[in-house]
Amino acid sequence: MVAGEIYLSRRMAFAAALLAAPFAARAQPAAYPARPVRLTVPYPAGGTTDVVARIAAEALSSRLGQPIVIDNRPGAGVTVGTTFVARAAPDGYSLLATTLAHATNPSLFKSLPYDSEGDFAPVGMIGLTPCVLVVNPRSEARDLATFIALLRAEPERHAYGSAGVGSPMHLAPELLAQMTGTTVRHVPYRGEAPALNDLVAGHITFAIDPVTAAAPLVRAGALRALAVASARRAGILPDVPTFAEAGLAGFEAYTWTVVMAPRGTPPEVVERLNRELGAVLRIPEVRGRLAELGVEMERVLSPAETGDFIRAEAAKWAPIVRASGASLD
Repeated sequence: MVAGEIYLSRRMAFAAALLAAPFAARAQPAAYPARPVRLTVPYPAGGTTDVVARIAAEALSSRLGQPIVIDNRPGAGVTVGTTFVARAAPDGYSLLATTLAHATNPSLFKSLPYDSEGDFAPVGMIGLTPCVLVVNPRSEARDLATFIALLRAEPERHAYGSAGVGSPMHLAPELLAQMTGTTVRHVPYRGEAPALNDLVAGHITFAIDPVTAAAPLVRAGALRALAVASARRAGILPDVPTFAEAGLAGFEAYTWTVVMAPRGTPPEVVERLNRELGAVLRIPEVRGRLAELGVEMERVLSPAETGDFIRAEAAKWAPIVRASGASLD
């Protein structure tokens, strides 16, 4: 090959490289995340789920190098915010922070605008919050045994308050009634605060409420805690026995917060989010802030384990919902 041919060949190769460069750049996806991520909370701002999501999001944004914007979309038993995420682009920039309601809604609604399982890719769990059985401090019930005896002695006389149909405060007492063979009346309120206020005033007999809201009232002496519905004692109420310790093995009731993405979100994005969420939940400061709310996590769950957990919760509570006759349609 003569010098001129060599020169021409090199010029042609250089030109081909220049032409190919833009296509190669377009073929390489931008590193995730390349822009802010939206985390939809299907509850009002200031509630427990919102606070938990914000604690996790603040630390997670530092790990990801992009802001995580909290988007509160409450309404219709969390279906407004959940539907929004189900229909969002599956690109990792739209996430959902949801609770037990996600697992119970298929039993509470005859139809939903989304598939609770099929339309979502589980990312991970932020934590579990156990429920606690509380009564008015003037109640005759000093412990779980005397409380159950009180219910059995006067069937249908005793009422419990809840944050509304299908809430943990509704379903947990129904499970307790089934397990103990007792009959109780349900009084739904517009939120847990009004229910607990009426319990403090002595208008209802009891409540089984997440420890986040109940613990401050217990510590103030406004309510008496009889048992915590978890496998081990709650760090926020260390002196209160579990139901198993108090004589009723197998009774557990939690609310929880999980992060989910729309179906079709790339697996590598889901894995990245899970990995960073796990790192966040191992930070002592983050664990401490969550523990102050009664949110605990023994170990970080993988996306698959998170999906298994949600399915198990749905299977556990479905018969309780049906037996209670609860419906939100």
